[in-house]
Amino acid sequence: MFSLLLLACDGGTAVIPVDTADTAANLDSGGDALPGDEAEFGCAPDATDASVDEGETATLQFACTGAAKAESWALVSGPTGATFDETTGTLTWKTDLASAGEWVVKVEAVKGEGHESGKARVWVADAWDARGNTPVDPLTYTYEYGLPVLHLDVPDTIDGYSMWPGTVTYKGEVHEIEAQVRGAASSYYPKKSYRVDFTPQDEFRDDDEGFPKRHSIVLTSTFDDNSYFRQKLCFDIWNLLDGSHRVETMFTVVYLNGEYLGLYLLGDHIDGNWWEDQGHWEGGNLYKSVDHSANFYSTYGGPKSSWHSGYEQKEGLEADWADLDGFVQFVAESNKGDFEAGIADYVDLEMIYDWWALVIFTEADDSAGKNAYLYNDPNNPKFYYAPWDFNHSLGQTWQTDREPATYAEDFTGSNNLFKRLLASPTYGAAMSQRFADARASVLTPDNLDALIDVYVARTDPSARRDWDKWQAEYRAYGGWSWRTNWTDYDEEVDYTRQWVHDRWDFVESWAP
Repeated sequence: MFSLLLLACDGGTAVIPVDTADTAANLDSGGDALPGDEAEFGCAPDATDASVDEGETATLQFACTGAAKAESWALVSGPTGATFDETTGTLTWKTDLASAGEWVVKVEAVKGEGHESGKARVWVADAWDARGNTPVDPLTYTYEYGLPVLHLDVPDTIDGYSMWPGTVTYKGEVHEIEAQVRGAASSYYPKKSYRVDFTPQDEFRDDDEGFPKRHSIVLTSTFDDNSYFRQKLCFDIWNLLDGSHRVETMFTVVYLNGEYLGLYLLGDHIDGNWWEDQGHWEGGNLYKSVDHSANFYSTYGGPKSSWHSGYEQKEGLEADWADLDGFVQFVAESNKGDFEAGIADYVDLEMIYDWWALVIFTEADDSAGKNAYLYNDPNNPKFYYAPWDFNHSLGQTWQTDREPATYAEDFTGSNNLFKRLLASPTYGAAMSQRFADARASVLTPDNLDALIDVYVARTDPSARRDWDKWQAEYRAYGGWSWRTNWTDYDEEVDYTRQWVHDRWDFVESWAP
């Protein structure tokens, strides 16, 4: 609990001392400054939330947003040591290295017998790299620059080979979890990706962010993308194209064992539980293409050792591979008539059309054959697709090098399913038309610009903070240290935005 003292000062300034451990969790329940029920007079007091780093000065300027004006202001509750000008409605607070967190400031606007309440927040970001800094409290440090903070605590020995016990603290709640390092190339990054599994009784969700209840999530590193939104934009494009099997994502800030890691993309983990959430059987066969031999051809630099070459079975029944082998062999070897007559029985074709549109438009070279999930319910056979991994997209390669928007690749060489559908008298025109319709609607530069605007507005302070921490290691990283065409954060945002426009123009003139 905190003690509250309002000083009615002739000079027009109020100061409230509060215990420094109190943050928004208990300040938000502060009492009324004036007795009795609120008597509105048309002020509608409000202030723009302030975001500062520890050690900086925060200022909140309250004002009437309605027609009436206040004669004076009263401070109801606020952070330790803040001063409040009762004449102007201005709160000023010099933060220190123990101020990190969300602080709610409540005020009263006063006019005669009328008084109206208003509130605003001060977001104080932890000065993680400052000497003498006080570590954040995961229970109360819930937001940073307006983004939710996820605190992951796991053993230092965590790896990608097994699940490790730990906890996640998120928005003031502690969850028992298991986690592992996630990814192939990204597992070597200094800023790693993680898979996090929650218990069935305590699944992750965030209604404020529109993120539904999930048993398993992935924290995807942004170490290889200094625009910070490539993966998010690709998944959102997929959701706009398909709509029926959404891959949900949201931005978050991650602290690992008390250490600031930075800006991450929190998203769905594609597993049996996810497919169940999409209306399928949890126990179906789930395969992931992990290398480019998963191309639906009978060869890959020579004869394949099996039809399921390039795939891993992630979940499902005993792995005899019969369903996947049959699907791949049918695409690779069936004659034209059999393909025409039978392909719709093997796979949800509209999902394949959207897969092709997604990878062509975003130029996702590493996701046209591999990095794809294929799900099949043997009791109700038909394959369905889910996308994954877009660090190679939107004008950069998986090694972060530049890739022009005029890259004329239809991915038929890396995916025979695309090739055969496009060549089909029954399905080719429908596949091309679906892509053309998408370019005229959800994929227009104006629509994608609007998405990018939302991402940047939401993440800009966190992206800059992350860039300050990681830019030196990003440029020195051995996977791409040979590059010379570096961009900073602002330049990469501008580059990616312009690339989307240039890509739309090129695809409109070239689309196969």
